[in-house]
Amino acid sequence: MIQSVQEQEYVFASNTDNLKFSTTDLRTRSASCQFPGWLNHNEGSATFEILNGGIYEVKFNANVTSGTAGQVALALFGDGVQIIGAEADTTIATAGEYENISINKTIRVCGRSSATLSIQSVPNVVYDDTTTETQIPIVKNCNIILTRIA
Repeated sequence: MIQSVQEQEYVFASNTDNLKFSTTDLRTRSASCQFPGWLNHNEGSATFEILNGGIYEVKFNANVTSGTAGQVALALFGDGVQIIGAEADTTIATAGEYENISINKTIRVCGRSSATLSIQSVPNVVYDDTTTETQIPIVKNCNIILTRIA
């Protein structure tokens, strides 16, 4: 299991940028890239590389806002592709006012393969067949937990 955080305010470079986690708060011995570990992650990095097949639980939460009013969306990505059912979005009514979002997702990594996970801003959201461009997110108090469950 690993728990990484981005406590301080972090402004994304664009509405397609990855969230970089500044601190590893908790990490079990098995969640390392040392044999027989299953995870590779460095503090300050945006990516979590799962090195072994299995079933994993991902939990993410953050306080989010933007510099302008509008939609903000973050999602879990696997190998650069957005994972279905793992998007959190909100409407920022007033720039600078924070909303809380969360993502909980169980994923499978096939045996003898790996996967690189990240939290990334989603550039467009669709509601009732209308596509809306999202704002550049500003986040703080972010927390991600990855746990191998099988």
